[in-house]
Amino acid sequence: MHQSYRQVFGVSRSEGSDAALGAMAAELFSDDDDAAAAPVSDVIAFDCDHHMQGLDAVAAVQNAIETGERFSVAFIDVRMPPGIDGKETAKRIRALDPDINLVIVTGYSDFSPIDISRAAGPADKIFYIAKPFQAEEVMQTATALAHRWQADGELRGAIALLQEQKLELAANESRAVHMANHDSLTDAPNRLSFLHELGQAVKGDDCFAMAMMDLDRFKLVNDTLGHLAGDELIRLICEILHKQVPTGGFVARLGGDEFAMLMRVTGEDEAVMACERMLKACSVSFKVMGHSVQGGASVGLVVVEPGSTGDPIDVMRRADLALNEAKRQGRGCVRVFDDTMDESIQFRRQIENGLSGAIAKGELKLVFQPIVAREGLEIAGFEALIRWCSPEYGMVSPALFIPIAEESNLIHELGDWVIDEAVKTLKTWPGQYVSVNFSPRQFRRHNFV
Repeated sequence: MHQSYRQVFGVSRSEGSDAALGAMAAELFSDDDDAAAAPVSDVIAFDCDHHMQGLDAVAAVQNAIETGERFSVAFIDVRMPPGIDGKETAKRIRALDPDINLVIVTGYSDFSPIDISRAAGPADKIFYIAKPFQAEEVMQTATALAHRWQADGELRGAIALLQEQKLELAANESRAVHMANHDSLTDAPNRLSFLHELGQAVKGDDCFAMAMMDLDRFKLVNDTLGHLAGDELIRLICEILHKQVPTGGFVARLGGDEFAMLMRVTGEDEAVMACERMLKACSVSFKVMGHSVQGGASVGLVVVEPGSTGDPIDVMRRADLALNEAKRQGRGCVRVFDDTMDESIQFRRQIENGLSGAIAKGELKLVFQPIVAREGLEIAGFEALIRWCSPEYGMVSPALFIPIAEESNLIHELGDWVIDEAVKTLKTWPGQYVSVNFSPRQFRRHNFV
């Protein structure tokens, strides 16, 4: 048997046999109709190993894998006494090398193709030659499978390269996202990342606190010791804040010497205690580039109850107002935001209080804007528009007091008054109609209709 193999792979091939091999390879493995007619131009020089026993063949495959010179095809006889049979040999070789093509050569029916496929599959890498065989049959099979093995290897290499490029792209994307959301100096989350977290917090159902911290006399450090020393101090402060923030808290560097923290709290007292603890940890002496620097900071704090606001920018604005108040009061302290710090909030509250009594005091009135028909320019109806003339503020724009009424639920009382007044006026204008504007919030009332 082995002498027959040596004769098959030892003879030179003619042009006619090359053409036959090319046609067979194309028929077995090509999807391109044009390629079917192309002869095999690359002559394959086979380097064959011959082994009488299955265990020797398995050892040869193992050695080939270790040396990096893998076999492309293995011809296996089913019966190889006294050692393991061809089925077991195929099974062990396949366990070592999943890419090798196995050709079962037998004149017996000891095992069915299904049995061998189950043991040494996949089925598309197992082939059969019946004894007695022709030399051309063995040569054609070996050549075609060797070409296929080479093509499979190139395909695996291309897939591996694509997978490597995919992982590299994913890593680059991950780095880009990290850089976009983190501060380059401290690697802490930046303003963009903090706004995202704050946006999630205002939508949540938990009470939370936002603290904004500014280092005291930081400009003096930069001016006297240089910006490198200032950068080092920023890094040291950032490390302290990450260690001192309550469990589950979020620390970000907003820029310069300004930091912001988010933390879940049960109320104002807990938030103040947490901020004072962080402030104390930062108010120590630091060794910066061989110089002793006394740390210090001021903190502005705002506590947000669930559902009290949906605007993260407004929360940051309030914390910033509280921080400015802490600086005005001597630095090195924590100040909690209250409405007296914000003139716009005070004004809104005054408008809200004034609007609640405007109906009873007769300060509201309707004006009617004509609705003119396009064709004859005749007045077809009127649009009722509300106006508020306040003794204290004068004429107040609807663009100002309508949003306040919507937020405070005064819109329902205001809307009812507008409808009543519009209907009263309409009774005196026979043949006309009056359109009234409604707020979306009014439609949510179950008895609106």
